[in-house]
Amino acid sequence: MTDSPRVLVTGATGAVGAAVMRALTAAGHRPHGVSRRGGAGPRQHVWQAGGEAPPPALRGPWDTVVHCAADTRWNLPFEDAEQANVAPLRAVLDLTTPQTHLVHLSSSFATGLAGDITSPSPESYRNSYEWSKAATERLVHAEREGADIVRFPVVMGARADGLLDRYSGFFWLPTSLCSGAVPAMVAEEKALLDIVSTDDVAEHVTRLVAGGPPAGTRLSILGRGDRAQPVAEVFETVRAALNTWRAEHAVAPLERLPSMTPEQWNRFYLPFAEEHLDRAQLLRVTAFRAYQGYLSVTEPFEVTHRVPDTALVLHRSIRRWAQTHASAARRIPRPWRT
Repeated sequence: MTDSPRVLVTGATGAVGAAVMRALTAAGHRPHGVSRRGGAGPRQHVWQAGGEAPPPALRGPWDTVVHCAADTRWNLPFEDAEQANVAPLRAVLDLTTPQTHLVHLSSSFATGLAGDITSPSPESYRNSYEWSKAATERLVHAEREGADIVRFPVVMGARADGLLDRYSGFFWLPTSLCSGAVPAMVAEEKALLDIVSTDDVAEHVTRLVAGGPPAGTRLSILGRGDRAQPVAEVFETVRAALNTWRAEHAVAPLERLPSMTPEQWNRFYLPFAEEHLDRAQLLRVTAFRAYQGYLSVTEPFEVTHRVPDTALVLHRSIRRWAQTHASAARRIPRPWRT
């Protein structure tokens, strides 16, 4: 390593990548960032990784590469998910040397339905996103003698104020609660939803960068593990956060949703919905189905680094979402009708 190590962060304008950029800068680094659209500042670059050759400024050599870039959509066709997540990693690996410290950000859900990343079969995963993240981990193992892999679950904003640079993924829930798109809390009775803050990820990555590359492949798993919030509490935390904001803006509170298991929903309620609801409601039901698997995880993740409690992080993040998405947060849920 040189006296002034060169550090590259991919996905530098995303929710996690932007937090990593700030944490590394606060620690005294001068990281370069790269993303599909680019960001403000002389060390921010534009690159469609996996789709075009890198610009000259990115060709290294790099002392450290923190690969944060990912497309977290769950409904991509598998071929598109490979192009969105696996191909960019191959391109990023081409920027590294054997001496480069690679820190690859993955997902706790990369272990899919079987509990590990070894299977290349789509049937071993809930969706194409999980499948692609498992594929990226296998690629790191195959191409690198040493690297850090960091897994983490659902990501919320900063611990102090809930700030997120980009809202996606989980934020379907407050949007759907306010619009009435979620008809019920469909979850297993003992389901857990593990959550981390962007601060947790960024601070851990900064420590890894400071410590230098490992001798082999080192796996970190961040989360609350068996202390994660039950899904029912998560729903109530989200509803409470929205209702405090709605009360401050003279908007009627959101009512508590009825609860049922996925079996009850899919066996009894869904057939009725598919037969009698209008087209718009059917589209909501179809979209809602994609999230059921994540509301039915009863076995906690085995974490290597337990993060502090995240209930307040969730509350602050949802309030921050309401502040930045006021028109959506003010909506009055439309009743479901036949």
